[in-house]
Parts: sequence; structure tokens; C-alpha cells
Amino acid sequence: MNWGFTEERTRRSLAAPSKVVQAKLPGAVGDTGAEEVTQTNLRHPRPRPRLNASFLKEFVDPIGPYPGLGSIHTFVSKWLESVGSDRGKHCLSDSHLHLSNHGPVSRRLTRSAPEMSSTRGADGFVVPAVPASSRSRISRIDSGDDFNRSLASSTGNPRHPRYRETSLLLNHIYIRHPATPLPDLVTGCIDSIRAQRDSPGLSPDELSQAIYQLDTLEEGCDEDQVAGLLNNTAFPNTTTDTMYGPGTGLTSNSGTLIAQHLVPITPTSPYRVSQPKPDKLYGYSGRMTGAFTEPQLLAKTMLHPKHPDYATATSKALDFPFFVVEFKAAGGTRGDLWVATNQCAGASAACLNVVSQLNWALQKYQSTERIDNLCYSVAVDNNLAKLYISWKEDDRSYYFQRIGTFLLSHPEGFKDFRKQVRNILDWGKGARLTQIRDALDIVLEGNRKCASEAARSRPSPS
Repeated sequence: MNWGFTEERTRRSLAAPSKVVQAKLPGAVGDTGAEEVTQTNLRHPRPRPRLNASFLKEFVDPIGPYPGLGSIHTFVSKWLESVGSDRGKHCLSDSHLHLSNHGPVSRRLTRSAPEMSSTRGADGFVVPAVPASSRSRISRIDSGDDFNRSLASSTGNPRHPRYRETSLLLNHIYIRHPATPLPDLVTGCIDSIRAQRDSPGLSPDELSQAIYQLDTLEEGCDEDQVAGLLNNTAFPNTTTDTMYGPGTGLTSNSGTLIAQHLVPITPTSPYRVSQPKPDKLYGYSGRMTGAFTEPQLLAKTMLHPKHPDYATATSKALDFPFFVVEFKAAGGTRGDLWVATNQCAGASAACLNVVSQLNWALQKYQSTERIDNLCYSVAVDNNLAKLYISWKEDDRSYYFQRIGTFLLSHPEGFKDFRKQVRNILDWGKGARLTQIRDALDIVLEGNRKCASEAARSRPSPS
């Protein structure tokens, strides 16, 4: 080939671009075709190296081959390799798990790119941009109110180490030391709970079998196994037990949420009490054949001016709850009586709110009667049972205190625990239920008087 002739033609092509426009497509036969190919290559000079070449390379990583674009991908990849940028100088790590100011950009492709902002670092290179959503999230963290809400959300779990000092304490639920002196009213109730019983307890064989099963659970168990054992020995079944069955007005729910409107809340506190879901909850049946007469059920709807179901604690028509049970397992599982105590404290406060509303209705109708606003709870695993009493003072403060601890693997401890559980249920179906029934009668009569006076005060029609 005549190289001199070719170089001369090349110089002419650069001097006269109009001939390039008229050039034929590559592939023509003869020297003219070769000349045209040379001119075509001159129209695509080698691109200048750019500082952002390594940044762009991160985005050229298709997830999979796309039909018809293989050659384009190959061309672009070769072009990026030819720019000669030193990628190692600008990337601290090849990992895409952690983002930093100088870290690589994720290879994950998105359908729409978020709003981005670009800055340059101290080394002069472009720093990977931060999406607008991330910027707004960071700015929210800097805000005091939003930070408190975020912290409140993280500490709203009864398992959180700060649950007692945030969610409970700042909503006026106080877990008191067991040695703190109790009020006189509470002391009198505890004495009745600890009293001896006339009803028969477990037989020697039944007690021995229960202790054997408890010892077996120490090898490994879960909460369901603990609940199954204690439900058959210590906690009566309100659907089948003759002493605590439907005829007594008692009912129980297992694993059912307590209504959110009963959970204590302080408007000024960013921390919230976790909505209780006791493993077992005792109260009264709110159905027609349950603990209350039809007029008393009507009076129950008058306790709250805007919430006719205020006294109903669960979706299964359990009214005026008074006894909370939380099961845990200590045999090779993550059970923890400290967590169970937190759960009992929140659930007990919700139980107290029901009676507090009933006492408010009595005061509204100028009655001097008041109901003793007390309830009980138990945190128990296959080794220990802790018994608590709760009460409410000054219409806003909930107090929670341990009044007994029982070693279940010891026969006397198990018998004493079972006795006090039954005494609590006797109090619930006896003195407490009588007080509530009388209070509902007063509310109903007071409502009738108010309605009658309102009717008489209305002017007669013309």
C-alpha cells in the first residue's frame, strides 16, 4: 500500500470536512473503501481521560445479558478500560455493604433515580451523592422531638433495658421495692389472699406428679409447656371448672390483646406503654348469660360519655379484668421473669383504668360508694412464681409491688402458690363482683333520674 499517498489523503480530509460528509459507508471495494474507513476512524478520536471515569464504571454492570446490546456493552467496557484511570486511588474498598463519603456506589439498578446532590471531598474527587430521602432522615435525627420519638419507639418493648424508666415510669406506672410499706387498704386485701382455704387442694399423688413434671421441664421447655402444666394444676379453667366456671360469672382469655383505650398514656411523654397481651387474663363475662343482668349491661355502656364499650377489655367480651398471668420458660429458652414483670405492670394498669372509670361514673351521679381499685398479677416460669398487687391513687398514679415469691419445685411452695391463686379468684367472683354489680345499679338509676329531670325541664309543645 502507498503509505505516503494515504497520509496525503488524510491531511486533505482534515482540511476539507465537507468530503467526509460525502464519504461512502465502510465496506466499499477497492482503495476508496480503505480511504473512507480511515476517514471514519478520524471522526471518533480517543476521548480525553476524565476524573469521573471510575465513578461511571460503577454503574456499567448490568444484571444480566440483554439481547441485542452485547456489542454495545463490550464497546463501552473497552472504552472505559482505555481511559487509563487508576481505580485503586479512588475506592477504599470493593465491598458494597457499607457506604462512606469515599465508598463505592451500590451496583443495584433502580427504575427511577432519587434526587441526588454531589460534592467533592478533600482529595478533589466527586463524593457519591446522598439521596434526598437519606438527607431528610439525617435531618430528622438531628431534631430533638423526632429523636425522642425514635428513642421512644426503640424502648417501647418490655424487653428493653430502659423500659421501666421510660415507658412505665414516664406514664406514672411505678414498680415499688418489695420492702416498701403498703397502704392499709392493700394490706387488708393481702391478708385475705393469704388466708387458709376450706376447699380441698391437690391430692398427694397429684402434687407429686406436678413436682416431677416441673423438674423434667428444667431439662428444656418452652412457654406453652409451662402454661400447659400450670393450667392443669394451679390456674382453673373457667369453661369447665365447677367452682370457677360459667355459673360464677368468671371468664378468662389466653393471648388476647387488651383494648388500647385502657392502656395508660401521658400526652406529654414521647414514651408509650406496650399494648398488653397477657398469656392469661381473668375477668367477667360480658355476655347476657354472664356475670351481669341486662340492666347492668346497659349501665356498663354509660360509664364513658364517648365510649360505650369502655369496660370491655378484650375482643372476646371480657369485662372488668382483675388478674393477669404471664408465663415464661427457664429451661434452655429465653424466658425472663424481669420481662414478665414489665408485662404484668402494663396490663395491671389497664385493668385499674376500668374500675377507675366506674368510680368516676359513681362520682358523677353523686354517689358516695367507691370500689376498691385493686388487681393482681403473676409472673411465673417452671421454677419461680412472683405474685404482685396493683392499685391506683390520685387518678393518675399506678403502683405495682411484689407481695410473694414461690419456689414451685418445693411441694409446700407449690401448694401455697396454688392456694393464693384460688383465693384471688374467690375475691374476684365474690366481694369484687358484688361491688361492681351494685355500682352499675347506681349508675343506671342515676342515669334514669338525669333523663327524667331533663324531660321535665323541656318546654311542652304548643
